[in-house]
Amino acid sequence: MREFKVCVQAMEVVDVNSTGLHLTWNQKSKGFNGILKKIDRIMGNLQFNNDFPGPFAIFQPYHIPDHSPYVLRIPMVTKPKPKPFKFSNFLKYKEGFREIMETGWGVNLEGCVMFRVVKRLKGLKSPFRKLLHNHGNLHERVNKIRIEFNEAQKAIYRDLSSSILCEEHAHYLLAFKEVQLDEERFLKQKAKIEWLKASDSNTTYFHKTVKSKCAKNMIEMFLRIEGVTIPLDDHDLFTRVLDDAKADFMVRDVSNDEVKNVIFYIRDDRVPGPDGFTTAFFKKAWDVVGGEITCAVREFFSNGKLLKELNHTIISLIPKVTTPARINDYQPISCCNVLYKCISKIIANRVKEGLGDILSINQSAFVFGRRISDNILLTQELIRNYHKIRGSPRCAFKVDIQKAYDTVDWSFLETILVGKRGLRQGDPLSPYLFTLVMEILTLILERRVHDSDEF
Repeated sequence: MREFKVCVQAMEVVDVNSTGLHLTWNQKSKGFNGILKKIDRIMGNLQFNNDFPGPFAIFQPYHIPDHSPYVLRIPMVTKPKPKPFKFSNFLKYKEGFREIMETGWGVNLEGCVMFRVVKRLKGLKSPFRKLLHNHGNLHERVNKIRIEFNEAQKAIYRDLSSSILCEEHAHYLLAFKEVQLDEERFLKQKAKIEWLKASDSNTTYFHKTVKSKCAKNMIEMFLRIEGVTIPLDDHDLFTRVLDDAKADFMVRDVSNDEVKNVIFYIRDDRVPGPDGFTTAFFKKAWDVVGGEITCAVREFFSNGKLLKELNHTIISLIPKVTTPARINDYQPISCCNVLYKCISKIIANRVKEGLGDILSINQSAFVFGRRISDNILLTQELIRNYHKIRGSPRCAFKVDIQKAYDTVDWSFLETILVGKRGLRQGDPLSPYLFTLVMEILTLILERRVHDSDEF
């Protein structure tokens, strides 16, 4: 297997997006005691992904053969889709960014602060589209300037005494460095690589990562599964409540520094929401937009109203397994607007402060000062020797909460946050609210144990 991995790395190929059967080989000669393995793969290099975008393979059921047959589909004609606006972070380094910001943000508008922020962000999309268009296709510009730079280097060696050629060479050198850095910043944002700096020269690696991500994001088919959900409805279970001092501290007024710290805490290359603006945009233009952004966030905490434009999200399906086939093989992630993330993060930070006081001691996930690994170790110790006959009667059961976000009735959470939707995966507040859901389950079990005479 090690030799195979070395060969794959040397060939610079990646797996083609696939669906259908995951275990593609069956040891039929052993009958019912045979083994199943994933040994059949379809791979392509960077040139293949460039020439044939969107390929995918379907591994079919095997009947008589040991190996699963597959069908490789290459879309020859792709329907062009309108692309939503997304702010490219490299534009904040460009000449004209500041002028566009000050002009667009200086437009006089009537209405509440949140409304003015939304309208000004919408008005900035068109000039930023033009700024991006003026810089053209970055990949083509890199190749064009590289050719011109090579010719300038050859010319200067033919006449080393020419000052004009030296100036021309210096001009192309600066232009090449600038456009190459722009391309790396652009690809870094698309590839979502957090552990590389924008100055690292890894353009080829970024290209491969982007192509691989684009291939994995192609969803071609689902295998429908019919399931039944059981609503959860139980009340008066919470016996632990916050004291008045901590409750008052959690609902204190939001300060300007708190809003700014949250905005600057969010990473630059996070996927933007429907408005298309990244956190890098707000950080770079904070001296222009910071005052109104802060007022808009504080306005929400004052009147509790959020404009629908800020509450909109983009639902993205992320594969959870190598060979996704069914709908539950994908995880829905909400791509939220930056202002929504800021509001949600402020609430999450405050909820986090009080969770430890109201959650049971056996709740370890997402609680400050507790570690979920402690529960794993405790479970291993409790289950040890469970199979032995000696001792008192005992039982253990495992609860599968893989799809809990989709199957739990969230109505009891309306006393905490009024809303019409469930939790959003990708929202920083979701994990803490989900711990409250798990607390309900814990308290139900504790009540049953307390009311029963057999425990």
